[in-house]
Amino acid sequence: MHSMGTSRRTGSRYSHDIGLTMLKIARVRYEIFRAKFGRDPGPDDPLFFDSMHDQPVVAGEAEMCSQVLDAATATRSDYMSVMRFLGLANHAARQADV
Repeated sequence: MHSMGTSRRTGSRYSHDIGLTMLKIARVRYEIFRAKFGRDPGPDDPLFFDSMHDQPVVAGEAEMCSQVLDAATATRSDYMSVMRFLGLANHAARQADV
């Protein structure tokens, strides 16, 4: 396997493999879902959910960004790469300006 045009430091907290990063974050959110609702999430349940509800409801953009940041921090993942992948990078940039 050849790598062209990219470099990665050994032990770097920044991963160029967004698939692996998303799996790590999904695992964290899965466990939080299980702790909150007492069951495993179903295929239609949001992993980024509004924590104020007793039933799984999709989180608003601000709460979702906070949950992504928490999960990225817990998994030592690159927050902005995840935000770009999820289409939330503009929101994260606006929050940084505040």
